[in-house]
Amino acid sequence: MVGGYTLFRQRQFRELWAASLLSNFSLVMLLLGAGWVISTMTSNPLVVSLVQTVTSLPFLILGIPAGIMSDLYGHRRILLGAHTWMLLGVAGLVGLHFRGHLAPAWLLAWLAFIGIGMVFQQAAWKPFLHDLLPPDQLVSAISLNTLSNKLAQVVGPLLGGVLMGTKGAMLVFGTRALSHVVMMAVVRRVPKPVERGNAGTFGEAMTRFGEGWRILRVSRPLYGPMIRYALFMLPCTGMVALLPLEAKLNIQTEVIGYGQLLTALAVGTVSAVSVMPWLQQRISVKALTSLALAAFSLAVVGISQWDSMLLDASFLLIAGFCSGILSVTHQWAVQTAAPADQRGLMTSFYTLVLQGSLALGSFGFGLIATQVGVSQTILICGLVAASGLLLVRVFPMP
Repeated sequence: MVGGYTLFRQRQFRELWAASLLSNFSLVMLLLGAGWVISTMTSNPLVVSLVQTVTSLPFLILGIPAGIMSDLYGHRRILLGAHTWMLLGVAGLVGLHFRGHLAPAWLLAWLAFIGIGMVFQQAAWKPFLHDLLPPDQLVSAISLNTLSNKLAQVVGPLLGGVLMGTKGAMLVFGTRALSHVVMMAVVRRVPKPVERGNAGTFGEAMTRFGEGWRILRVSRPLYGPMIRYALFMLPCTGMVALLPLEAKLNIQTEVIGYGQLLTALAVGTVSAVSVMPWLQQRISVKALTSLALAAFSLAVVGISQWDSMLLDASFLLIAGFCSGILSVTHQWAVQTAAPADQRGLMTSFYTLVLQGSLALGSFGFGLIATQVGVSQTILICGLVAASGLLLVRVFPMP
């Protein structure tokens, strides 16, 4: 990994990484700001949880088509188009908020609009980096890209909470708009010849999709980890989607406290990713995933039972650590089970399952919360997560 930092000697990569870091920070702050703003408009748990749903649902619908279009029309072109699209969405949010017309329905509509751009941005970003670098630098590039995401998840909620609490939503939304402008300026500096579509015709791409789907349907080592991870992500997303109301109604803290809770969750995740190589040398993947799932379930149950800032942050630290382990192990399981010439497509299927779980989990548990309350719904999230232990023998990890 130390050698990977030599990539920063390349001006082009250094600029792209910095622009990506700003984009990741601003996205975390945008979602935090939107979740808090909508919680001040309504105390309906279903409406609040829809912030996560409307940004995840586009991945469920457009994930595969976005990947095909990125291959067909060029990753650079799709990346620029996606950031232009998202910039228009943020401009709509800023305009409505400035005029005082940002009702929950409009906020959710513009977030869905932005979510469409996020689908195409994610479909193009990693292949775009792939085109820029020789094969022997790809692992370093992926590691540094992951570092950017994790830094944003750790610091973004805390910074976003401070900005929301002191300056308001306009500065948070404006930061997101600035990130799109910066990213487009940096991407435009990349010469066009490095960006080439190579997937052939749309019909050929769809044929390849059909072949991959047939492989997935008959391969238990492939679809098993996806099913297990989906069952985990449903309650995990439900719990996270209800955190604004847990912070506001139960803990009775302000937006800065909410940001601190999200930071605790992210710190746990980063810690898990950092120690995974050490853990895998000492504990089998099967045992590791089972222990992580059990500990996550207990942590979520703890959140539902105690309305304390300190205790909830501690439980979220544990939950984040466990979710980080489960994320890495299930991605690894899919990658190792996928045929070498289908790994990209299988990763797209995995992302589709992940984003579908995010959308359905936030909506479903938000709906439950309207009937039984926030604390009881978080308790249900913990019990549903624990039910995933029943799949350990049905779909064993490789």
